[in-house]
Amino acid sequence: MVPFTKMQALGNDYLVVEPDQLAGPMDGTVVRQLCDRHFGIGADGVLFGPTDRIIERGADTSVGLRIFNSDGSECEKSGNGLRMFAAYLRRNYLSSDKFVLDVLAGHCPVEIISTDPWEVSVDMGMAKSLGDLELETPEGTVVTFDRVGIGNPHAVAFVPDATEELARSVGAWAAHHPAFGLHGTNVQLCTAVDRQTLKLQIWERGAGYTLASGSSSCAAAYSAFRAGYVDRSVTVTMPGGEVTVLIDNDRIHLQGRCEFVAHGSTFDS
Repeated sequence: MVPFTKMQALGNDYLVVEPDQLAGPMDGTVVRQLCDRHFGIGADGVLFGPTDRIIERGADTSVGLRIFNSDGSECEKSGNGLRMFAAYLRRNYLSSDKFVLDVLAGHCPVEIISTDPWEVSVDMGMAKSLGDLELETPEGTVVTFDRVGIGNPHAVAFVPDATEELARSVGAWAAHHPAFGLHGTNVQLCTAVDRQTLKLQIWERGAGYTLASGSSSCAAAYSAFRAGYVDRSVTVTMPGGEVTVLIDNDRIHLQGRCEFVAHGSTFDS
């Protein structure tokens, strides 16, 4: 039996599982079973934490978190995952609206903006441009990807109209292209609507097509800002909804809403 809380941020859904409520270790097999949308609960990933004892120290409170993709792989960072887990901690354990989450990619300060509805801001850290990469699709189209690192890898391609079809074709093809290394990359198909707005479609290397992604929004906004398409404050619209990204030099802040969906437990098989 695995107790869980299901949450979603703009349709990007995760299961929160606490380590002390799990009989065995959290591994790829358990994650895949939980995230299977036909034979499990169904989710884009698992938020496994808190991984250590919580000692509240106001804004200096630090809580460990492991993030898993639905394919069982462990993720360095997830903007939406961080926001959801922050809301979970605030609802169940913490009284402070500011604290820090520790993930594979490092320390991520978060702030609870509102609890009704839940709205959370997260400091995603420093973004870094890793240079452009041109690839030719199987259909013969040359696509230029701006590679961005923000604790996890991203490849942003600017297109006249970002559509789900492009994400499912170009995104799926590029995510595990050998040019992006052994672990692949998250792919964003992006259209600059105006100076304050981006339209985004996403294919994640560990979850496939997703309705929204926080770190993808940050990578796309950073890439678009560097290219001169948008200003420092950007609304990123995705099929699941929108988030706000603020670029402070190369430091990225992400803000948006999330929701609690359900709480329950699996049956022993």
